[in-house]
Amino acid sequence: MSEQAVNTIETPEKKGAFRRIVETVLRVFGIDDFITYAQVMHNFIFVAALVLVGVIEIFNTHLAVRLNRSIAKKQEIIKELRWEYLSVKTEMNLKSKQSELQKILEPYGIKSPQEPPKKIEVKKGTFKD
Repeated sequence: MSEQAVNTIETPEKKGAFRRIVETVLRVFGIDDFITYAQVMHNFIFVAALVLVGVIEIFNTHLAVRLNRSIAKKQEIIKELRWEYLSVKTEMNLKSKQSELQKILEPYGIKSPQEPPKKIEVKKGTFKD
């Protein structure tokens, strides 16, 4: 019997502490006039489900915001790389012109031919396989 007495003594204290926590939460949110501790305990599964849905929604929103920030950063990087690509492409197109090549190769003593290339014609049957 002494064990039962000890258990009954501990249980009200735990319930009392939990009840105080629930009532404090209701007071903090300002709904203690509308909802009582008994109503919360009667609908505990529903309240727990609402809390779970709220936590999942907050987590999902956090992930979405983080994903949007990551996408925005990557778009900026892509923009910068595209600008760099276009500037390098323009520079290469400029340097590949014949007049620019002549300016670059002139210090090495290489000049472009002044005559057009000659076509060499070979008659059929001259070379045997």
